Amino acid sequence: MKRIHWLGAGLVLLAGVITALFVAGLRLTPLHVRDFDPGAAIAAAAAYDAEITRDALGVPRVIGETDADAAFAIAWAHAEDDFATIQESLRASLGPEILAANESEARTAYLVQLLRIREQVETDYEIELSPEVRAVLEGYAAGLNYYAAQHEYEASPDLFPVTGRDVATLSGFFSPLFYGLGETLAGLAAPDAERDPSRGQELQVMLQHGPATELGSNAFAVAPDKSTDGWTRAIVNSHQPVDGALAWYEGHLISRDGLNIAGGMFPGAPAVHLGVNPGLAQAATVNRPDLIDVYALTLEGDGYRLDGETRAFDSRTASMTVRIWGPFAWRVTRPADWSEHGPVLRTENGAYAIRYATMGDIRFIEQAYRMMRAETLEDFEAALRLGAMGNTNRIVATREGRIARHYVARMPARPANADVDWSGVLPGDRSDLIWTGFEPFDALPHMIEPQAGYVLDANHSPFQVTLTGEDPDPAAYPVRFGIETGMTNRGLRATALMAAFDQVSRDDLLGVKYDGVYDPDSFAGRLQARIAAMDWDGAGAQAAAVVAAWDRATDLENREAALSVMTALQLFDSATSVDGLREDQIRNALTDTAELLRTHHGRIDPAWAEVNFLHRGGERVALAGGPDTLRAVNSIIDEETGTLSMVSGDGLHMLAEWAPGAEFPDVFAVHQFGASNDPASPHYTDQMEAFAAQQLRRVPMQEAEVRAEAVAIYRPGETP
Repeated sequence: MKRIHWLGAGLVLLAGVITALFVAGLRLTPLHVRDFDPGAAIAAAAAYDAEITRDALGVPRVIGETDADAAFAIAWAHAEDDFATIQESLRASLGPEILAANESEARTAYLVQLLRIREQVETDYEIELSPEVRAVLEGYAAGLNYYAAQHEYEASPDLFPVTGRDVATLSGFFSPLFYGLGETLAGLAAPDAERDPSRGQELQVMLQHGPATELGSNAFAVAPDKSTDGWTRAIVNSHQPVDGALAWYEGHLISRDGLNIAGGMFPGAPAVHLGVNPGLAQAATVNRPDLIDVYALTLEGDGYRLDGETRAFDSRTASMTVRIWGPFAWRVTRPADWSEHGPVLRTENGAYAIRYATMGDIRFIEQAYRMMRAETLEDFEAALRLGAMGNTNRIVATREGRIARHYVARMPARPANADVDWSGVLPGDRSDLIWTGFEPFDALPHMIEPQAGYVLDANHSPFQVTLTGEDPDPAAYPVRFGIETGMTNRGLRATALMAAFDQVSRDDLLGVKYDGVYDPDSFAGRLQARIAAMDWDGAGAQAAAVVAAWDRATDLENREAALSVMTALQLFDSATSVDGLREDQIRNALTDTAELLRTHHGRIDPAWAEVNFLHRGGERVALAGGPDTLRAVNSIIDEETGTLSMVSGDGLHMLAEWAPGAEFPDVFAVHQFGASNDPASPHYTDQMEAFAAQQLRRVPMQEAEVRAEAVAIYRPGETP
């Protein structure tokens, strides 16, 4: 039950999950909002000293005296580009203070209170977070407050003034959703609920549900000894939704205190979560260790059984306020219980307690800050050892030519002799199953400076990286860790392509990154083989012949890709493997897809360029690549047009490379849309053509270069 497919995305999976918890406890209550004093926000802004530069594509590069000044400026710049999404994200952190616009927001407010995240922040903010990080959080909040003070008509009345604690709470709330907490809660409370396929990889939780596309990320690092020219290179290529709260925003933070990092940011957070600084490039992909345990509780009276005794719940009351009309709202109060294990969900199938790796830890933002400041492999590993992030693979390369692949997981130290299946639902009446510690960092399958000269990840098994004896041995890691052993198509292709090189040139590396081919052992490749082996007649035989002739590539001119990929998309969610599909499922999917293409294109083999698109506003561009190819274009089928529309994938991606002895890297990047989320901005779609053409543009890394390339330099509060 705990491992329900690893499908969907964190917040989306909560929709419809806890509806039953809101059927009682309603009463009419006056509207309550925070008290926002614009004058105070404007006065507070005077304490910060920073400039915003914008290049020709509108990308913000901010320069502050301190890190907090830079955070203040990036908050203002990001608000100029997408204030609505920042507010949407931060509202999730408010808990009982939010004025929920609908039931979905009320559920989120309940979850924040059930998990006691805000309560933990209030307790630990000045204890667990360093003064430097608190200053950054508060500078970022001040920048948003300053923007709200000057744009009151855009500001959400229940959000401002934003505080540093709000920003920390948002990070704490999102952290467990990255490793599947939303999935687990959804599976327990509403196992049969229909999921929304349009939201993409909203919280990097493995696979998108719906006409399914393999999600994830790619990352590569190549050492100078492996490069044809002696350069060190890294590709940063995390796959996020193309729109919404988890789409990458490109930012660049520079301070006179030594901060200098360009890369991807999320709305509502001051951290560059992956990117490049002068000494180090860091890329991230999601891994899938077992970091969540579910316990079935035996209820007795008002309590639950544990070690033969009846224990009382630690009971609190959660309060959710939902807007109705005008100055009135409904207030809902519901229990938010904890057992010794952790938060408790009461469902029609029973009561369950949840225990997850980052429960009670608010230091996600602390670790992110230390990681973006790290310029050596030692400093980066020291940040990872903080252990405040639940999961991710981290691929790094440094100016000294050092490379590494870290399998990051806050792995629970579960008893080895417990005689239970840790991947299933556990008995809740045994205290020996309630773990309190974590496995050491060095107990996980890292690869540091391998002799192969490169590392990579594409959300696949950490035991197949270089396809040499240097790869970690799965037998060395306990089954209870739940470390993944499967291979994505991207993993199959990346490992095979890189292993074939004696030396790797820049063009070789980019060729691997933009590879659009499916491996014979991928879902699409195995489906092709089954279709070719089946008996067909009539129109089905014609369609099967097209699929059988496919070279498994997704170049723009390819005439077999549309039928083959769209058929695979219709079946991907129906079974965990092609072998699990029935023949009638395959026949129906192929004939339905052929009919869809014939209806809208007049033929069953239109060119891929006529089918696979990225859309924004009234613009669209044709894309090579496809779902779970290294040129990641994860799409949903548009039945109205017989085309595919990209919902997640490559997005913002970067190449960093250091010449031998260079102090600064050469950095190149492209974004799927542009710097602004405002349809009236020229930067709303101005990178789409370059993205489609796989053309990267240079990113200036030194302050003098940033200033030289700026088309506007201004201070927060000024008109650029």
